[in-house]
Amino acid sequence: MSYTAGFSAMEVTVRGVLPIGDTTENVVYFILNTAESAVVGQVILPKAVKQSLAVALTVKVPSTAGSLAIGTFDDGGNFQVASFLRVESPAVGRPDGAVGPAGR
Repeated sequence: MSYTAGFSAMEVTVRGVLPIGDTTENVVYFILNTAESAVVGQVILPKAVKQSLAVALTVKVPSTAGSLAIGTFDDGGNFQVASFLRVESPAVGRPDGAVGPAGR
């Protein structure tokens, strides 16, 4: 996904544990800005895996994105949240400069 010049992006992390079962296909999971009801990103993952598998994927989304959810759309076009995945916003930036105990 590319962004037009003038728009800034931030990185979010998609985390979760995939369902266990027979792997038959891949599923596109959409990252939705819930405040605007707009798709701002996507990831493609297996529908199921044979053994427990945790995922952690970094995805770029517009920095203006508010509250985010991840899921799929049903046949009626309704967004269905994926209960086994979550979107984590970036952590608060770390301070610049030296870090550690101060003093003599």
